[in-house]
Amino acid sequence: MRSCVRSSRYRQGMATKQPRIFAYVDETGDRGLSSKASPVFGMAAVMVDDDGAAELRQVVRDIRELFSVPEGTVMSWKRHVKTHDHRRLAAARLGALTNLRVMYVYCRKADLKRDAFNGDQALFYNFIALKMYKSILWAGRNWAGEGAQLWTRFGHVRRHDHEATKGYILRQVIPDPKVPHHLEKGLRWVSADRYLESQAADLYGGFLKAAIWPDGQFNLTEPAYLLSVWHQIRNSDSCAVPLGIMSSPTNVTVTNEPWFPCPGCPRKETSGSSGASKGRST
Repeated sequence: MRSCVRSSRYRQGMATKQPRIFAYVDETGDRGLSSKASPVFGMAAVMVDDDGAAELRQVVRDIRELFSVPEGTVMSWKRHVKTHDHRRLAAARLGALTNLRVMYVYCRKADLKRDAFNGDQALFYNFIALKMYKSILWAGRNWAGEGAQLWTRFGHVRRHDHEATKGYILRQVIPDPKVPHHLEKGLRWVSADRYLESQAADLYGGFLKAAIWPDGQFNLTEPAYLLSVWHQIRNSDSCAVPLGIMSSPTNVTVTNEPWFPCPGCPRKETSGSSGASKGRST
């Protein structure tokens, strides 16, 4: 009898188990606002549940092996995914995953006002991180409901006060009734060698960088990698802007890109909302 009771309680616990979602964030470009800084600063987020995390880790292991990344070395876009063939393969392998969500937030610095953020690169980072974090929270609720448990892991940034950023973010989201901050169980900044999923976020950031940051001998962009994973971007089956991909200072920064895959997007001809989501929080 005692065994039957224990078994019944176990089944009840399994039935009420809350879904767990994990978000891994990495940045592309630098936070600088001077003429010597990168033209773009942005973040890529990869969201997975328990099953999706296991699948993603295996794909990252496979890519590391194919690219001969030494054990104990963090795989990165900059160091290990330099050639067109490497980038195509990484996009194809990651793009084949189905139990995964991707979000982007980025800013093209040339479009900012001269006195934007008063030249404070920490404030600039905080602004982008806040936009990304709100997107993650909304995506977590959309994916798994109000009962979801979310763990968000931003990539560690050298010479940056992460605790100050955390405080800035929480001061913004906690009073906002539209933001489901109660989902969060562990907002942290972690080093890239801690989780294989963080290395995946770095590659997704590279796909964005290649599409929006002119580079090379002829100052060209290559959107093919981003477009090959476009179906993984949140809301890409309807409208990815801004909940899946948010550009700043306005939404037309991304919708007016020549490669943008939705030619009839109503946001193409409007001024956007300075990177805001116009109250959309689903």
